Amino acid sequence: MWKKIVAALAAGALVLGPTGVLVGVAVLMNPAAQSRCLPDSALTVNHTPDSLTATTADGASVTLDGTQLGRAATIITVGGQISGVGKQGVTVALMAALTESSLRMLANPGVYPESASYANDGDGGDHDSLGMFQMRPQSGWGTVAQLMDPSYQAKAFFGGPAGPNYPSPRGLLDISGWQSMSPGVAAQSVEVSAFPDRYANYQPVATAILATLTGTTNSSTGSGSVGCLVSGDSRQLAQLLVDGHAKGIFTQSEPAMFSQQIEATANGTVTARCQVDPRVLQILVLTMQRFGSVGISDLGRPCVGSTLDCPSSPHCTIPDLAIDFISIGGQGLNGSNAADIALLQYLDTILPSGAWVGQSECRATAGDPIRLDHIGQFADTCNHQHVDIRGIGSAQLTL
Repeated sequence: MWKKIVAALAAGALVLGPTGVLVGVAVLMNPAAQSRCLPDSALTVNHTPDSLTATTADGASVTLDGTQLGRAATIITVGGQISGVGKQGVTVALMAALTESSLRMLANPGVYPESASYANDGDGGDHDSLGMFQMRPQSGWGTVAQLMDPSYQAKAFFGGPAGPNYPSPRGLLDISGWQSMSPGVAAQSVEVSAFPDRYANYQPVATAILATLTGTTNSSTGSGSVGCLVSGDSRQLAQLLVDGHAKGIFTQSEPAMFSQQIEATANGTVTARCQVDPRVLQILVLTMQRFGSVGISDLGRPCVGSTLDCPSSPHCTIPDLAIDFISIGGQGLNGSNAADIALLQYLDTILPSGAWVGQSECRATAGDPIRLDHIGQFADTCNHQHVDIRGIGSAQLTL
């Protein structure tokens, strides 16, 4: 099939400028813009104002004071330190804390008299719940002392293998497929509230808090996500991946591909046969930003002397136009699991028509075929998630 596509697209090959900049890309980031596109684990609170007013989904005005915003800053900081949380996960956590406590550390002296001896923002008095996320000691979330610590509460909410309560009660990272849920449903999956529909109302407020405290620019890149404007410059994009590699949130199983394609692009020494299309680098950066971490196995094969499936494979083009993902957000990919679905649904919002993804039969066999509006699907082995842009010509990503 790919030989036919090669012939059909030969006239539409992309042209790269001498510095590896995609011709036609108008946005070249200045340092301030580049800082907004750091990986999600690099979330940093840059400013905590004395107050912030935002509007809920049902139109109500909410004003938060400096103490409440300080609690939000704790949630953002903790989330930024945990791989796989990202801006999407922090948004979910802020929605939960806004709903449960109005971003206040609430004691409960009626049930736990000792809770009043810890720094707190008032008495919640809801059953036996404590803190920002109204967690219950009797449900196994932690001791009174632990749950009166806002950093502990944030870590418990995010959960994951390194969380304080793994594997139960479940934090956000312990919820299979949470990235593909609406933020309100994801919050409810952790909180297990008797009022499951109330979290979604605070999504606009959570988004405003995150944007204000981190200095990021909001865009609609998916349910509850906070996106960024990425560069079209290969060196800038590759440097973000090199930085991510140093932090352990961007990995490549083939060291030679990383050194000769990613590192060499970042430092300006990439050879002709090792060039990677800037839009492939954009996909990697955006995916790392979206899910908090990314692992890949394959980029351009000619760069490392591999002729596997060449010349028909999209991995054999120069510049490279294909990626094999093996993990996102710390979850392995097999073409059909919840992480794969979340990845594909996200990519369908940013890739133009003519892009392709593999593993269609893996999803069909698993009973989970999905419809993608802009991306074609084909059969491939069920041990990774293939993505390529060979069919998009000179079209750009939707950023």
